[in-house]
Amino acid sequence: MTSTLHQLFMKQYRLCKLTADETVAVISEQGQKQDYVNAAVSAAQEIGAGVIILTAPSLSHPMLPPHEPDDRGIAALLAGAAECDMVVDVTVGGLIHSTVRTRITGNGKRMLFVAEPANVLDRLMGNDELRQSVLAGGQLLKAGTTLRVTSPVGTDLSADIAGESLPITHQWGYVDEPGRWDHWPSGFVACFPNDRTAEGTIVLQPGDALIPWQRYVRDEVVFTVEDGFIVEVKGGADAFLLRDYFESWNDPEVWAISHMGWGLHPIASWAAFDVYDAQTLYGQELRSASGNFMWSTGSNRFANRDTPAHLDIPMRDCTVQIDGHTVVDTGRLVPS
Repeated sequence: MTSTLHQLFMKQYRLCKLTADETVAVISEQGQKQDYVNAAVSAAQEIGAGVIILTAPSLSHPMLPPHEPDDRGIAALLAGAAECDMVVDVTVGGLIHSTVRTRITGNGKRMLFVAEPANVLDRLMGNDELRQSVLAGGQLLKAGTTLRVTSPVGTDLSADIAGESLPITHQWGYVDEPGRWDHWPSGFVACFPNDRTAEGTIVLQPGDALIPWQRYVRDEVVFTVEDGFIVEVKGGADAFLLRDYFESWNDPEVWAISHMGWGLHPIASWAAFDVYDAQTLYGQELRSASGNFMWSTGSNRFANRDTPAHLDIPMRDCTVQIDGHTVVDTGRLVPS
């Protein structure tokens, strides 16, 4: 029997340890995803928690330039969210790379982004076993100094990850700690290497993924990375489209390497973009697929790069090593 959105939010709130003496703020965009808003509200009310709805005309970043954000309502939105214990973000594009997110979580509030179809939310619901796997990956990154990624088709990329202050993203799909942000569903770990240290070559092969374009790579693409920035994109049709996308922003920051990491969710499927209508997906299944290597471009709040141009690129068949210790071997997690 398929769970309703209300039932799914009930399961999620239990994972998030929402209690009757807390208040939830639901952030939405006018006329968008009303079924998610209704479910988030009704489930919170069933638990006995207080709930408010904060709605703005538009908060999502566009996928193409020009981009002129209208931030006039942000102060009011933050004021409302500041009075709540937990924030549920059901906007279309999410507040992942915005100051809204960092200011909410920076004040000790927990924040959950929800974007995928109900079936995906249900099938990939987080649990403690996934959480422990993600935390273990984060510990390996925290203890490391060099992250290196290779592949049979020619990828050979390295980055400096040394330092106690290395920013690490742990995503297991729920928020049960003060100041925590997560995306339901999720199952991956990533770090933001020390800025301008990524060096080498990245080779995409057919079947790798381009998010938020929500499609698979169709032909080989070769990126040359120097001092943390993409300096050359070679290949066929996909290489042309990627160059055109980067150039269209007229912003050097879009060429930067942002985060790197790997997927850990044991049942996330690489076939999701073909099984579902890809445009209804946010891409979390591909991001979380076990053993993928995922890297991103553009936005990096830890390096003070604020740009809406941000691609996540999960890749298959890569080997990921930390100081020579293999954590992913040709696309498969190493159990230890």
